[in-house]
Amino acid sequence: MKQYAALDIGTNTILLLIAEKTSDGRLQTIVDLETTTRLGEGLAETHEINSHTMKKSIDVIEGYLSICREKGVTEIVAAGTSALREARNRLNFVQRVRRRCGLKIEVISGQEEAWLSHLAVARDQKWSSRPLMVIDIGGGSTEWTYEDASGEVRVFSKSIGSGRLTEQFLTSDPVQEREYQAMASQVRKLLDTIPPVGADVTPVGIGGTITALYSVKQGLKEFDPSRIHHGLLEQKDIEGQIELFKSLPLRQRKVIPGLPPARADVILAGATILLYSLLRFGSHRIWVSCRGLRYGILLDRFFREDLGP
Repeated sequence: MKQYAALDIGTNTILLLIAEKTSDGRLQTIVDLETTTRLGEGLAETHEINSHTMKKSIDVIEGYLSICREKGVTEIVAAGTSALREARNRLNFVQRVRRRCGLKIEVISGQEEAWLSHLAVARDQKWSSRPLMVIDIGGGSTEWTYEDASGEVRVFSKSIGSGRLTEQFLTSDPVQEREYQAMASQVRKLLDTIPPVGADVTPVGIGGTITALYSVKQGLKEFDPSRIHHGLLEQKDIEGQIELFKSLPLRQRKVIPGLPPARADVILAGATILLYSLLRFGSHRIWVSCRGLRYGILLDRFFREDLGP
């Protein structure tokens, strides 16, 4: 059976999805991996990808391509998001990956990133019959998509992400209240530029922030998508975890059950984006999806004939 692969080269993480098409046209996951490389570390200040994170990220991509060869993948697509959209030296990174790995990276816009992420959620049978609002919190940017009264998907992308806000505002350990409030004010300010949504939409969150928050809620000893996908987070869950993260130094956050240690420094900023997104759109709960951009890429490129009208 033919296998396809998608790489999502993000600001905090690089993800690999290998999938095949079942006899009834569905996408069947074979491999789904995530590695934290912090490609966008320091980008807001220098506007360039630094040599350390560039090398680390290329090493990860090379390792992922080895897995693709082992699995017999025949078609691969790679998409770069916020960090590569903004970095002045992105061409250097893209060319180095092409020379070393033979892989072409497509740097996609925030609008396209949001649309593809929305597609990934909309194709999930659990939500396929509902109007959706999808929130994708990344390291460098956040995307919101929702269906308006006519059924058209409206797309918004803003340069606020868990890594970017942490570097810009949360410099103390533990975080000081004045730092947190300055960050929260910035989040609210940008959210105010996004129009409100209808009351009948179903909010669904994707990305490492929301899956980590749900993992903490469950107290999972290790990341388990089968216990996270289709989970439900209440506003009170998010608020409680924000207070917990604010109260602890980084070394103690790293041992919170369910929280990936590599995400411990940026989780407070990500949770704050999520909380104020819900408040802005009048929702008190949000569903959790382990699917995201990488799924949307495969659906769009290789499963298009199965998407329907």
